[in-house]
Amino acid sequence: MEIKVLSEHDDKYLDRKIVNFSVKLEPNENIDKNAIKTKLMEGYKEGFPIIYTIKGVYGIREAKGVLHIYKNEDSAKKLLPKYVLIKNGVIHGEEKESTEKSK
Repeated sequence: MEIKVLSEHDDKYLDRKIVNFSVKLEPNENIDKNAIKTKLMEGYKEGFPIIYTIKGVYGIREAKGVLHIYKNEDSAKKLLPKYVLIKNGVIHGEEKESTEKSK
């Protein structure tokens, strides 16, 4: 798996860094979000990474995605929709149901 950072910028309004990246996959290799997060975070000192989107490119073994890096987990939980947090393993389905019932 080869990961390349395409662009990055600071979102000062929401206090996060947004990183656009591409992943070239080997034959018979699947997308592993945790491996992508750890490899991308090697270039940054600290933060709480969340893969916001990742989509395969049609016809080739490549995917493009967006990584958000927050200061801490609490700020990510305040700003992101529940489905993104569930996809990244920050919260589980039971926590989602309990937060919806409390509203």
